[in-house]
Amino acid sequence: IVANHDVVEDTLTSSRMWVAMSYFHPHSLDALIDQLETVSTSCKWHARRAAIEFVQNLVFSNLFNSRPYAKRLNSLVLKYLFNEQLEVRTIASLTLSGFYQCGYIELTREDLIG
Repeated sequence: IVANHDVVEDTLTSSRMWVAMSYFHPHSLDALIDQLETVSTSCKWHARRAAIEFVQNLVFSNLFNSRPYAKRLNSLVLKYLFNEQLEVRTIASLTLSGFYQCGYIELTREDLIG
């Protein structure tokens, strides 16, 4: 496996994104978000980065059936936005701006004030 490390890593990344782009029943989304919240506390920043990328693809692929979880996912993205790792914060900022641009979440006065 070490000899094919790049191939394995690319395959895992692709698989994760294909899963994120799948249609999820709302009950499955609840359990999935629980797991993403757990990963947000991981000591491995690569796992946190993968989780926020997953959130981004998950929401944009399940835009309508993920609406009941918008507040919860917004809180999760904000948590990632203040992560100590730059790569995680960068993906979180792109995810948050995408949420605002597509109307998944509304920009509030509290968001602007901080």
